[in-house]
Amino acid sequence: MSSLLAHVKVVKGQEEKFEELQKELYNQSHANEDCIIRYEHYRGREVNSYYSLLVYPSYLDFLLKHQISKHHEEAGAQFGGVIESLDLEWLDPIEDAAPVGITKMEELPENAPELAKDYIKTYPAIIQKWWLKLRKN
Repeated sequence: MSSLLAHVKVVKGQEEKFEELQKELYNQSHANEDCIIRYEHYRGREVNSYYSLLVYPSYLDFLLKHQISKHHEEAGAQFGGVIESLDLEWLDPIEDAAPVGITKMEELPENAPELAKDYIKTYPAIIQKWWLKLRKN
């Protein structure tokens, strides 16, 4: 599995544009990706703060079916001047307390597209050492 929480800070005055782009990306992702477990967007407590929760069956599903998809790349091109900062926090579900499996990093196939090779450097699934001590398996 692959679970992450994106912490997004939006440029002041760009909230409506950000939300419209997120709605479109949500709709396109759900229409074109057959493997989404969770893909949701939320407003946060702080002004201009947002969160996106993503859960995919595997890291490669996240990377190859979502992150480098045509609809994601097209949406990404429209976020210039809208997003102030983005921090991806990889999550590890507590077994028997979340309906998804543990987060795992996977190797990229040798024949993966060049864009995927770039993204795997930027968005690797970071597995925290302390998680490993607490996992049942």
